[in-house]
Amino acid sequence: MALISLAFPILVLVVMYIFGIYTFRNIGWVLLCLVWGVIGFWAAFLASPELAKLGLSNLVIAIVIVPVIQQIFAMLGVFFVDHRRKFDNLIDGAMYGFAIGLGYAITENVKVALALPAGSVETVLLRSFSSTLVYTTASGIVGVVVTQFYFRHRGSRAAILFGGFIAAVAYTALFSLLVTGKIGGDYAPAIYGIGGLTLVGLYLTGQLRRILIQVGIEKQRANNLLDIVIPIGVRLSTEKNFGRLLENMLAEARKFCKADAGMLYLVREKQLELAVMHNDTLRLSMGGTSPVEITLPGLFLYDDQGNPNERNAAAYAALHGKTVNIEDAYETKDYDFSSIRAFDRTHSYQSISFLTIPLKGGEGKILGAFQLINALNSKREIIPFDKDLERLMESFSSLAAAALEGYIQEQSLRNEIQQLRIQIDEVKRGKQVDEITNTDYFKNLQEKAKNLRNTAPRQE
Repeated sequence: MALISLAFPILVLVVMYIFGIYTFRNIGWVLLCLVWGVIGFWAAFLASPELAKLGLSNLVIAIVIVPVIQQIFAMLGVFFVDHRRKFDNLIDGAMYGFAIGLGYAITENVKVALALPAGSVETVLLRSFSSTLVYTTASGIVGVVVTQFYFRHRGSRAAILFGGFIAAVAYTALFSLLVTGKIGGDYAPAIYGIGGLTLVGLYLTGQLRRILIQVGIEKQRANNLLDIVIPIGVRLSTEKNFGRLLENMLAEARKFCKADAGMLYLVREKQLELAVMHNDTLRLSMGGTSPVEITLPGLFLYDDQGNPNERNAAAYAALHGKTVNIEDAYETKDYDFSSIRAFDRTHSYQSISFLTIPLKGGEGKILGAFQLINALNSKREIIPFDKDLERLMESFSSLAAAALEGYIQEQSLRNEIQQLRIQIDEVKRGKQVDEITNTDYFKNLQEKAKNLRNTAPRQE
């Protein structure tokens, strides 16, 4: 009977292996999760008599307490594997949750089979089938939400974790109610288990589809890097006019991110000096080749006491070499946008979303920063800057910095050559003077001039 009760859990493990859900490379973690599921069962089993002594009914213990203990163990087990393995795939989270549920199901199936009378083969198989499906499905749900909580850094992750945990407990509790109350006979729990597994399977299929779509998007972004960003870098590297180079750098960055406005800062001593500013809505163009000179003050990187200016997003990006993405400058408390708000009030404008990228040169030297303002959608509505664009913009920034460094080096070399030419001309002139003054003809002229001065009549 015990061997019969193990048939279905073992079959599930074999199917998982055949379909590549786990391999020999991670079988150690799967076995660890199986053992942890066994420990979870015994923890619930041993806790039940103690809870009964406290006055709780067996029905409450079976339907409420035991499912809670089981899913707490599943949650802790998946969290441990998440922390050690550092995977961030929801499918992996479900897989290790399944393994914990299988360990729990195997132990319970053996215990139930040993307690049933001989000849109850059909009952044992149905119970093994239904409990395996339910426990693996419930723990798989917990595995998914724990992985989301651990790796998806967003405000709703705690709600996702709590909601998933409650769903898993409720799913297991209803199964326990069907079994304990013998509702619907022996077949109802099996049908219930199939239905739950089907729903989870559909959810995971949707997640896989989303992952595949995201992979396609990332592939397209990689193609953009080759087809768009690199050619832009090549065009920038051939620009000979400094003002136009800066304008083109900002224009290409804005175009790539669909930004309504933007600014390009350059590091000058301990300041960020505004070099170019464009705003399509205000039809404003300052710096670069524009006849309109920059009127806005620069940004100090340090205060009078030498403390870094980390309250300004552009200064922070330049100081730390990190990209800063602000969804709403009017809502954030992380940075001070008071000067931007003053500009908005003066020009009846709203600067909402910001993407600030440091301009990194060779050996990590910060040359300046791009600050793009107000990403626009197809309807020209202001939206946050896509976080997935940050890496591409950092690549673009590196190419733009290389073009800027190349221009500066070329200009420096030209100045050195010009200085060398001046020095050569001075040496040539000195040599020519020496050659002239050392000739006999020049010396005769000097002698004649001297004689003339000596013989000339003096004027009283």
